[in-house]
Amino acid sequence: MKNLKWPLITSAVSSIGIFTYLLIKQSLTIRSVSDTFFIVSLFFLIIGLAMWIMSSGFFDNFQRFMKMHFRFRKKNEPKEFIPFSEIGKAHQLYWLETGGILLIVSIVSLLFYFL
Repeated sequence: MKNLKWPLITSAVSSIGIFTYLLIKQSLTIRSVSDTFFIVSLFFLIIGLAMWIMSSGFFDNFQRFMKMHFRFRKKNEPKEFIPFSEIGKAHQLYWLETGGILLIVSIVSLLFYFL
């Protein structure tokens, strides 16, 4: 449960923001709630999936090639670099879990729309 603490908090804050936006816009229908939750969940899922793909090591060889061949470095600059697989490894689950929670809320509200 500790792992889901921050994604749940982010989902709750996003939900409050979505409902506030829809109330201000005066279009609080089940369909607009489902659509808005889906769009917001896509934001989190796209970032999470991009971090997941980069952390798999797929782009590490490409990055190493670009660093080796197109480096305009100074004499005292080290040759080492931080690979893409190390950058987003710690936070990729946060983005995927938050997007998944919002997507589940979107699907549940869509089911209520069709019932």
